[in-house]
Amino acid sequence: MSSQVETRKRNPVLQTLDVIGMPVIATVLAFVIGALVIWLTSGKFDTVIAAYAGMINGAFIKTRGLSETLIATTPYILLGLAVAIGFKTGLFNIGVEGQFFIGAVCAAWAGVALPQMPAVIMLPLVVGAGALGGALWAAVPGYLKAKTGAHEVITTMMMNYIAFRLVEFLVSSPLKDPHSTAVQTARVASNAEFWSLYQIPARLQDPFNAFGVALAFALLAWVLARSFNRANRALTWGSAVVVGAVAFLALPPLTQAWWPLNDQYDRMHIGLFLALAAAAFISWLLYKTTLGFEMRTVGANPDAAQYAGMNSTRIIVLTMAISGALAGIAGTIEVLGVSTCRCLPMFFSSGYGFDAIAIALLANNSPLGIIFGSFLFGAMRNGADLMELNSGVSKYIISLIQALVLLFVAAPAMVRWMLHLRGEDKPGSVPLTRGWGG
Repeated sequence: MSSQVETRKRNPVLQTLDVIGMPVIATVLAFVIGALVIWLTSGKFDTVIAAYAGMINGAFIKTRGLSETLIATTPYILLGLAVAIGFKTGLFNIGVEGQFFIGAVCAAWAGVALPQMPAVIMLPLVVGAGALGGALWAAVPGYLKAKTGAHEVITTMMMNYIAFRLVEFLVSSPLKDPHSTAVQTARVASNAEFWSLYQIPARLQDPFNAFGVALAFALLAWVLARSFNRANRALTWGSAVVVGAVAFLALPPLTQAWWPLNDQYDRMHIGLFLALAAAAFISWLLYKTTLGFEMRTVGANPDAAQYAGMNSTRIIVLTMAISGALAGIAGTIEVLGVSTCRCLPMFFSSGYGFDAIAIALLANNSPLGIIFGSFLFGAMRNGADLMELNSGVSKYIISLIQALVLLFVAAPAMVRWMLHLRGEDKPGSVPLTRGWGG
């Protein structure tokens, strides 16, 4: 018996199944119960088939269905990462929705206030403004947590409502576009907008834009080369230079000659790549850096972290700031890449931040898992309208399914009892929060 346990611990395949098994079971079980609810309320099993078929059609099959799903996936990834990095440090940042709003209004202001510059300069500045706004907004409850013991659930929840009302005031008064009849901010500068994938060939004809893309490719080549060969710096830098030069010279003519994304009404934008890069960065930060080790140590055992000489105050505030920055970038993307007016309208309600809590739990705070969980939630969000249209089932059944996913992931013992599964919770898991005593 003991040998079987040891084999299970050493076998990476079984370890992977342990990690993904419960989220998959919880998701399937939530959809099954959702189907039962639809069946019982409609009285027809055909309605269940029509509802789920409509959801799949709306999310993946219909014209621009997949791209709209990816658009919804993008903020989910960033906000899921924002919640997860807090969980890793033993913090429950329930205020990512408010930080999302603050990042959006900061980006809207910066996109109008900054002078017109090349996109390679202006776009990072506006994204940085959104990230900074979210970081500062989240750092406040982080500081209160570290210095006074004020529980972050209470403070971040209260700051959500402050953020909502503050953004409403700013959009309706000092930042309102005087030339628009709608209550919204002015449109951001063209070089501050996120490019849609359709626009990439035209955008790359600008040498400054081509240089910015070449820099991104060079950075990616540098990271990959350094990951595989740390010893040879000449090879690392040489790879970056060569890849950057080839991208600068070859991409503009190549994309003009052939580009598969030719639907001008497709809203899919480059923010998806930024979200994926953020997931890779958070994974590296948590598991490959000293700061990430300190974060995880504070989350697992704050007393041990203090005994080891770690500055818990600095780590808590910094973690909340990074979490807020990710949420702020998500809000920035909604303004610069998704909103029709490329501005911040008065009625700017998303609900992404609250769904992100379920995504982080579903993914067990894994950055890779968050990508897949975000795609699932993005598909449900995008497919809900066509599901309602085809079957007559309220699209809010999606909220029920998401709530069930959250319930089953948070209570695995209940799932095992319902399905008569054997097993037990693993010891030594990091708590989401360390109680209401701070």
